Amino acid sequence: MSRMNPADASQDAVLQQTYDRITRTRGYVSNILASLSHAPVGLERFATLGEYVRYEVKVPGRTRELAILGIARGIEYGWVHHYPHALKAGVTEEELRQLKAGKLAPTLSAAEQAAVRYAQEFASLGNVADGTFAALKEQFSDRQITDLTLIAAYFVALGSIMNAFRVELEPESTLAKRKEREG
Repeated sequence: MSRMNPADASQDAVLQQTYDRITRTRGYVSNILASLSHAPVGLERFATLGEYVRYEVKVPGRTRELAILGIARGIEYGWVHHYPHALKAGVTEEELRQLKAGKLAPTLSAAEQAAVRYAQEFASLGNVADGTFAALKEQFSDRQITDLTLIAAYFVALGSIMNAFRVELEPESTLAKRKEREG
């Protein structure tokens, strides 16, 4: 059971505006974002970062989703939400199966492997090994490394919130509607 019930948006104009913006960009307000609703301005700013890392980074979508799922592999909520995005970005089910098992499929490019390793090590309080960072520098520009760092930071924060608040997965009917909308 979730530890935090969402605030009532009908009682807070700022929260309602934030929910409206989130709905325009994502199609609905997920349980994880609603869990931050008691701080509407904070939610707005956090959601803005989420929009950036999801829609504006200069990292290929396949690499982005692999990095996200490399962090989320032990968090059902994150895995369920990003598994379809990864498939849509061209990640295979076998690559996802191996990632979930803690392995990097040999079909991942050197850049994808470097990005996943970096994201996973970043998730350990930013303790990234020199070799991991050097491999990242061989594959990505400084801008892309910064974007990968923002992706990892956002999803580490989301995972921590999910765990702390025990955010529950949306009902299957909500997830099915989301899949239809995203095609």
